[in-house]
Amino acid sequence: MKIIQRILVGASIFATLGFSGIITGVSVIINDEPITLYEVYKYSQKYKVSKKESLEILVRQKLEQSQIKKLGITADIFEVDNYIDNLASKNNMSQYEFLNMLKSKDIKITDYKKELKNKIKTDKLYQTIYRDKIKGIEESELKKFYDDNQEEFKLAGSFDVNIYTAQNPNDLVAIQKNPMLQPKGVKIQSKTLYAKELDRNLNALLNRTKDGTFTQIINNKEGSTMLFVKSKGDFQTIPFEKAKPNIYRVLSQQKEQKAIKDYFEKLKSSASIVVVRPPS
Repeated sequence: MKIIQRILVGASIFATLGFSGIITGVSVIINDEPITLYEVYKYSQKYKVSKKESLEILVRQKLEQSQIKKLGITADIFEVDNYIDNLASKNNMSQYEFLNMLKSKDIKITDYKKELKNKIKTDKLYQTIYRDKIKGIEESELKKFYDDNQEEFKLAGSFDVNIYTAQNPNDLVAIQKNPMLQPKGVKIQSKTLYAKELDRNLNALLNRTKDGTFTQIINNKEGSTMLFVKSKGDFQTIPFEKAKPNIYRVLSQQKEQKAIKDYFEKLKSSASIVVVRPPS
């Protein structure tokens, strides 16, 4: 079935403009499932993306949901709890501490768990899509990637940084937006860190952070921390044999993403999509 695109214009449909029109108006109908202008507006506001991009994402989500239903993919509360446990562990917290941290940011736990459940189902769908389509990666592919991306395999041995710590992570977010700010609750310390003295996660974080930029904010039970990387030094190149596992992982992810992209482009091309009112 070809994609159907029609713009229906009529006073009976668009009797009002303004916000009430956004709430009640339908933007797109995909396989008989409507996406309203209000849904597009809400997504755009929540994730700070354009309405056009929001509509594209919502169309993709509708296609994902239909495939999840078609394939009978499910996720239970135990899988959600296990996912949260893993996230908490990566942040050096218990599940109780992690959930309390979310509550402190005014995140509703029921909504958060609902989103996680949907994510788990979507991840299972993706695994189903690329599981039988990804072929093995040859040694020559790994070596070519290594030779073509030499800068990716240089690791710094030292880092000149500013360390920002605060009880309220919003203070650190404010500094990221405006580095000239100096909130009272933020402590700043200049220091040189050495790779051999750091744990693997922090070492990797600093290496992938560009000079002159902030790292992501790290939350734990003692507060929140971020680092500003002023410069790096003492570089060493990772030998090919040692780099191979990471290269394999990168190339596998690229192939997975391509398989998923191709799958949904094909699915979209065969879907019935009626454009009722494009978001302005």
